[in-house]
Amino acid sequence: MDARLCFSILLCVSSSAGFGSFRDRIPNGHKVPHPCNPSSIWNGVGHKAPGGGGERNPFGLDFAQQGKAWTKELCQKDSDGDGKKNGEELGDPDCEWTPNSVAKSTQGLSHPGVCEPMDDPKCAGKNDFLQCDSTQSSCEMEGDAIFESLVFPNTSVPAVETNYYCMTFELQNVDTDYHLIATRPIVKNQNVVHHMLLYGCKDTVNATTTPESCGMAKEDCNDLIGLWAVGFEGNCLYKDAGFRVGTNGYKKVALEIHWNNPEKRADYYDGSGMYIFLTKTLRKYDAGILMVGQNYIHIPPRSPRVVVMANCSRSDTSRFIVNGKVNITSALNHMHYLGREMTMEHYRDNKKLRNLTYEHEYSYDSPKSFKLSPPVEFRAGDEVITTCVYSSMNRNKTVKKGDATSDEMCYGFLTYYPKENLKVQSCTQWQTISQYALHRGDSIINDCNMAEFYNSYHPTTAAFIKSVFDNCAMLTGCVQECRDFLPEAMKNPCVNGSMGAYMRKIAVERSWSERFAMFTALDSCNAELAQETCKLQTQSKETSAASVAIVPLYFILSVIYIGIAFRF
Repeated sequence: MDARLCFSILLCVSSSAGFGSFRDRIPNGHKVPHPCNPSSIWNGVGHKAPGGGGERNPFGLDFAQQGKAWTKELCQKDSDGDGKKNGEELGDPDCEWTPNSVAKSTQGLSHPGVCEPMDDPKCAGKNDFLQCDSTQSSCEMEGDAIFESLVFPNTSVPAVETNYYCMTFELQNVDTDYHLIATRPIVKNQNVVHHMLLYGCKDTVNATTTPESCGMAKEDCNDLIGLWAVGFEGNCLYKDAGFRVGTNGYKKVALEIHWNNPEKRADYYDGSGMYIFLTKTLRKYDAGILMVGQNYIHIPPRSPRVVVMANCSRSDTSRFIVNGKVNITSALNHMHYLGREMTMEHYRDNKKLRNLTYEHEYSYDSPKSFKLSPPVEFRAGDEVITTCVYSSMNRNKTVKKGDATSDEMCYGFLTYYPKENLKVQSCTQWQTISQYALHRGDSIINDCNMAEFYNSYHPTTAAFIKSVFDNCAMLTGCVQECRDFLPEAMKNPCVNGSMGAYMRKIAVERSWSERFAMFTALDSCNAELAQETCKLQTQSKETSAASVAIVPLYFILSVIYIGIAFRF
C-alpha cells in the first residue's frame, strides 16, 4: 500500500482522543461523526479540538453546566444553534436515554457542538474554530516510505493518578540508513492515554517484551525523536530533514506512554503505541530536538499569577553549537494544568528577534505545535528565553517541578537541523544556574569557584568555614559576632543566590555534615535577623514584599539544616 495513502487512512482511524469517560455519559458518545469527514469520529465531543482537550465547543459548555451529565434540559437544548435539539443529533429524540443503555437511534447522527449544514447562513460565524482542511491533510512523503508500528501489549493500568511506562523496541528496518519522517498515534484506551514520547537509544540497550514503570529521564535512551499528546493528530517533519535510524542511526527506540488515571480505576487496560514512517531516500539533513526550560519550580498556593523563566544563554550556545548555526523548524511548549501562558523568545546580541512560540491561552490537554517556515536560523551565541506563567488559585499547597500531572513543568522542545551541529539534548537551568555548565563540570559558575568550594581542604574554603564557626553557632542564637560577620560572609557567591541554594541542595544529597553545620549556622542567624526585620516592619505597617520573601527561604533552610544536623 502507498505510504501516503496509509498515512491518510491512519489519520482517520487512529486520531487522538480526549479522556473518553465523558463520552459514556451521552448517547452515542463514541459515534459522533466528524463534520468535515463523516467517515471518521470526533472523539472530543465537547471540545473545539477533534481529539479533545482545550477549549469547549457550545455543546461542551452546556454539558459542563449540567454537571457533565445527560439531563432532559441538555437533551432538549440546541447548543450549536442549527435548529436541531442535542437529543435529535445524538439519537435520543425523546430524551429517554440513560447511561449504559442503547440510544433509540444509532444512525443519522450529527455533531451537537457544530452548526450544520456548515454553509447554511444560520451557521455564519458559529464554526470559526473548525478547520476542515487540517483533518484531511497528510505529510509529504517520499514514494518509498514504509511504516512500522510500535505498540504496547494490552497492559493493566495501575490504579494511581500518574503513570509513566516504557518499552524498548528493536526496529525492523535497520538494513541500511533510513530517515524517520513522520509519526502517528495508535490510541487504544482514550480514557487514560495522555501523551507519548519516542526516544532513540544506544545500541547497547536491550529490547523489552513488556512495559515497565519508568521516569521521564532515560539513561541510555535520551534522544527525543517523536512525541504525541492529547489534541495532536501526529507529526510531520520538515521536508529536508529526518531522524536517522538504521545502520548509522538508531537501531532501538524506547516508547514512553503517560497514563493519566485521575479516577484511580483498577479496571483500565491499554495497548497504545505509535506508527513511525521511514524512507530510504535520505533527506538532506539529520534532525534533532533540543529541550530548553527551567528545572526549579516553586509555585505558592492560591496565587493568581506566578512567572517562571529560564535562559538558554549565549555562553551555553556558543559552546555547544558548532559550525556556526542550526535551523529550527518547529517549537512546542510544555507545562501542566496550572500553566496559563508560555513563550519562547529568540535573542541575538541582547536584541529580541522573534517569538518561537507564543500561547496567551495555554492548554495542557490541547498542545500547539508552532511550525517555523522558513526555518529559523539559530546561531552560536544566540539565546532562547522561556517564560512560563501559572495560576494556582485552586491549590492549597506549594506546587513543585515533577513528572506527575499534579506537579508542574516549564519546558520547550525545538526541532532543528543539522543534528551534528548541536552537541547536547537539553539547555536548561536550575534557578539561574546553567545545567549545561554543571554537566560539563565547569570550575566557576555564577562567580562561584565550585572546584575550590567542594574541597574543604582548599585554603580559601577552609578559611571561610573556620570564619563561620568562629563567629556563628548553630543553636545558640544570633550572637553579635555573627550579626557583624554575616554581611561579608553572604558576599561569597557559593553561599548566596542560586549557587548558595544549589550548594545547600548538594550538601543534603551528599550528606556533608560539616557543610550542614556551616549552612545552619549562617541560615539560622539570617532567619532570626529576617524575622526581626519583618516584625519591625509589621509593627510600622510598612511590610515590603521583598522582606516577606526572605523569611520563608531562610527559615525553611534553617529548619532543614538544624534537623539534619541533629541526625549526625
